[in-house]
Amino acid sequence: MGVTVSGKENVVQTAIMVALHEYCRGRGLRMFQPYANQQGEALRRYCGDLFGLMENADLIALEIKELDVPTGLLKKFDAAQHKVACLFERLAVPLAYAYNTVTPHELAYYAPAQSESWAVETLGQIKRSLPTPLPGARPAVSCHQTLLDWLNGDHQTNGLELFGRTHGALRAVDDLRNGMLVLLYSVSEQTLASLPPDAVKQVIRVLRKSRLDDRGLAKLRTLLAAGADVFDGFTAPAGSAPPPRPSGTSKISEPEI
Repeated sequence: MGVTVSGKENVVQTAIMVALHEYCRGRGLRMFQPYANQQGEALRRYCGDLFGLMENADLIALEIKELDVPTGLLKKFDAAQHKVACLFERLAVPLAYAYNTVTPHELAYYAPAQSESWAVETLGQIKRSLPTPLPGARPAVSCHQTLLDWLNGDHQTNGLELFGRTHGALRAVDDLRNGMLVLLYSVSEQTLASLPPDAVKQVIRVLRKSRLDDRGLAKLRTLLAAGADVFDGFTAPAGSAPPPRPSGTSKISEPEI
């Protein structure tokens, strides 16, 4: 391709996204890349940089960082962001860090003459780690599996099963905001299965609001009983103002179901 690249996270992210698309052909992969102003820890935001869902594999949820290979340090590593990532890990949301193991311009995707196996090679040059095994800016590279190995592993669940739990209320990968991920991964499957479709849709309406107030949490407790406890940490303090939208960004329409 003859592409000249500089060391930036978006360069690594592009290589990952295109390689996933190529490698996962025929596996029903759907991907979504949220804008920066859509990301964050609130219920209606997204907890990572790139999301994908396949029919025969678990959710791909990646927080992508660039590794400065000579120093072994992750550029732009954010301790506060890592703390939030660990919270989602404790809630069983499969959010993981992904980072390069060669300098970005050496990723197979950017080779001047791509080999036929460029997608496999690219995914093999990317490491994946849950937040806890990556406690800081210096990852233990040799201890983390490649994204390629993870993709080829056994993930127990699949995309069709996840969406099926919502009785059609969720239809696309961009529906998987933080609140929905916690609902699908942290609330027991038995709890969701016991609810009639209308009740599941009521839960999703609550979680699609910008903020979870006491009234919304009470509604979740009525519908989910003890299963609603996982949302306690997302409750907004009484009387607090909504978070400001980042400057220079436009408002994104977020229709209710």
